[in-house]
Amino acid sequence: MDRLTKEKLRGPPFVAPLPHVVILGAGASKAAFANGDRNGRKLPLIGDLPDVIGKRWHDLVEETHPPQGGFEGQFSWIRRHGGFAPELGLIERLIAEYFESLDLPNTATIYDYLVLGLRPKDTIATFNWDPLLLLAHKRNRNVARLPDVRFLHGCVGYFTCSNHDVLGLAYESCPECRNLLLPGKLFFPDDQKDYALDPVIYRDWKSVGERLRKAFHLTIFGYSGPETDFNARRLLLEGWEQSPMREASHVEIIDIKDDDALRRCWKTFIPFHHDMVVRDFWDSTIAKFPRRTAEYKLCASLYGIPADPIGPFRTDSLHELQDWHAAIAVREE
Repeated sequence: MDRLTKEKLRGPPFVAPLPHVVILGAGASKAAFANGDRNGRKLPLIGDLPDVIGKRWHDLVEETHPPQGGFEGQFSWIRRHGGFAPELGLIERLIAEYFESLDLPNTATIYDYLVLGLRPKDTIATFNWDPLLLLAHKRNRNVARLPDVRFLHGCVGYFTCSNHDVLGLAYESCPECRNLLLPGKLFFPDDQKDYALDPVIYRDWKSVGERLRKAFHLTIFGYSGPETDFNARRLLLEGWEQSPMREASHVEIIDIKDDDALRRCWKTFIPFHHDMVVRDFWDSTIAKFPRRTAEYKLCASLYGIPADPIGPFRTDSLHELQDWHAAIAVREE
């Protein structure tokens, strides 16, 4: 790495400012793995789940006759009307087994860029069940200090301690009590979601709410905030509205949908029209200003000083990506 490149990676003075919170929906996993996982298995959106489940879902729909609508609404309707717990339990297992089968490619992915592009003061909160974000976090742990990761609907690869706030994988032990970590549960569609029912999921929601109350920058990546997630939107907004810099805080949306439709969807989250909509991760602040998103936003919003981006640095080599971000992280120490 030459001297000019090293100077560029230094970026602005490191001041450890307010948190950056990133909310991930199924669209984020879909964008990060457009060609599928390591074995070419596709990352389904919520509307794709009937295809993942197959005949058993179609048979259940024919038997129960739920109202026309998407998978979330129909699943919720069937559960609410009762009498089909064994069938729904089987469908839940089929979904979990599909997501458990997914694995990271050996090449660099958007999720690697995401976890390396943020710092411990930041939080990535995901609604996705797949284990790929967690696996990306694990394989980059020794490169730099990484952001906090929270699973708002659970995760098939997430193991934790019921007594201590630990992020881990199968066969790992809690560093506090040395007990073997236990798998978290998946939170399946329900139009009356009660996140307090599961203590682990509630713990993650509480942590995200606390981080949002301190945050300056919020990124919503591939999450549409569907009607069945009414309580989720309310809880996120309650935290975000308490940001200490509400008048200057900023919302960034990464999504392929129409800009105006996205702004209407998230209008209550957007303070004073401080927003940016991009269709591609590579145009996001995380890609352009890795590990310095808050510094660049503070310079622009509070002092009116534009900053030259230091990215995106795009490579398929995981090793090159890790070296590049390690150079940025050096100054943080």
